Amino acid sequence: MQPLVSIIIPTFNSSKHIKATFNSVLSQTYTNWECIVVDDGSADLTETISVNYQENDNRFQLYQRPEDMLKGPSSARNYGVSKAKGDYLIFLDADDLLATTCLENRVEQFQQNQDCDFLVFQMERFVEEPDFSKKEIEVEQDKNQILESFIQLHGQWPITAPIYKTIFFKTIGFNSELVVFEDLEVAIKAIIQASDFKIYNSIDCYYRNDINYKEKYNSLEVKTKMVKCFSQLLLSSVHVMQNNDEKRFQNKDLKAYFVQSYKTFFRFTILENSRAFQEDNKKIVHLLAAHSFLDTKNFFKFFLVDRVLLPFANIKGSGVSRIIKKLYN
Repeated sequence: MQPLVSIIIPTFNSSKHIKATFNSVLSQTYTNWECIVVDDGSADLTETISVNYQENDNRFQLYQRPEDMLKGPSSARNYGVSKAKGDYLIFLDADDLLATTCLENRVEQFQQNQDCDFLVFQMERFVEEPDFSKKEIEVEQDKNQILESFIQLHGQWPITAPIYKTIFFKTIGFNSELVVFEDLEVAIKAIIQASDFKIYNSIDCYYRNDINYKEKYNSLEVKTKMVKCFSQLLLSSVHVMQNNDEKRFQNKDLKAYFVQSYKTFFRFTILENSRAFQEDNKKIVHLLAAHSFLDTKNFFKFFLVDRVLLPFANIKGSGVSRIIKKLYN
């Protein structure tokens, strides 16, 4: 019997693009799938559209996020996982698309790589229509470099790129408190805790690029969420490292990666809004110190910046901001 694949789609006011997303699922050459749609309180036609697809094809299943769970895509995805019956899991956002052979190819590769806990394929960005002629892209294969990239908040793949063994993913799950960085956090956990995983160059899914992407992520509201979630990302990673016996990734290296990540995040997010994020920065520095991320040099450097220099960083012409950037290079 063919393995069952569970496709989990969190939705929130997604009616503009969700038909195209559902149709890309319906067009799969591989037919043994279930599509679990978890609505996060939509006020548009998302629920109506989802019900119509469910009535026409019982492989679609619509659920509402329980009220006792935090709002957000992480909770919705976790609830979807709890309902999944598949051997394998894929996460698909409500405005993205799957290539028609996506499931067929992924299941075939998993059948040949049963020792892996997850496989990663490539996702291509698009604005109006995907470029289906583009079949492959060269990507990083070194697993230490990949892990470092995720810790540095760059990432190597988006949420739909992996396919997981369901039994493995249920040991990881999404952090419901993360409204940003949730894809990075789950990737870090997966990389560290997997017995093995494999990466392919082939493109089989498509990410709808928001034309307002830069404006959205430059807003103070989003930056505030990012600062709050950075602390949660650190805490989660500390927990993973403390419970990891795998010798492929040494804790000392991981801690050095996170320190560099904080320095970059500080320069481009916290320093630009130092007055708003001064207290948050204190908490992050305390967290790094409390869990022995900092050597003596960095401890005194971060302490100097946080307690002495940062309160004056917004004074124009003082040169304090320039001094801090130099210290954190």
